[in-house]
Amino acid sequence: QKRPRSDGSRMNDSVAGPSGASVGRTAGGASKLSTADLKRLEIDCARYLLFSDKKNIPVKRQDIIKNVLKDHSKSFAVVLEGARKHLKESFNFSVKEIEEKRGKVYMLRNDCKAEGLQQLTRPAHTLPQLGLLSVVLSLIHMADNDLGEKALWETLEILGINRGASHVDFGDVEKILAEFAKQQYIERRRVTTSKGEGYAYSWGYRSYVEVDMGAVLSFVAEIYGVSASSWAAQHSTHTGAQDMG
Repeated sequence: QKRPRSDGSRMNDSVAGPSGASVGRTAGGASKLSTADLKRLEIDCARYLLFSDKKNIPVKRQDIIKNVLKDHSKSFAVVLEGARKHLKESFNFSVKEIEEKRGKVYMLRNDCKAEGLQQLTRPAHTLPQLGLLSVVLSLIHMADNDLGEKALWETLEILGINRGASHVDFGDVEKILAEFAKQQYIERRRVTTSKGEGYAYSWGYRSYVEVDMGAVLSFVAEIYGVSASSWAAQHSTHTGAQDMG
């Protein structure tokens, strides 16, 4: 989805991906950054975010400090802002901040996308997989973002998608769901209930970045033939998320 291109500024050849390798060093150690050094760090930061996005890895502040800024952690805000501008101007990507329990994570959103659920544009997605992901995200959203595995499969079976059987359009659905989780469109977590241990599904980081919740409500409302505002809780979640965005 994303291939970095040079904008004419010199990039440090030691840049590496989010595996922990160095992403460039600034001449002058921890001294005040020159304009050239600052520009280089901004581009290194943009490249690091691109590499991380390609591997579907959310980036934390500490990751950027460790792999890009090194001794210049106090320059985090200005470097990130410069990286934002570079990514927007060169690739039309937005850097989105997502709050999670352990702090903020940063992910990229491709702003060159179609409307509604068609904005799920990972290169590996086929049209049938996009349809399946749209259904799964809709089911999770209508369950207040906490859908048990049993309920998920019971609903999918109604739609002719049986667990353990290869589907004519989707193939191995369990494998595809695992891939959606790996790509962070959905989150699968172990839960304990009165009936024993099992799994539950919620939206993943990337869905919050790329998916319009209003499109999800419209998708479900069209199926049921009602207004999206009929679901008060979900409608409130959507409008609140839109205000935050």
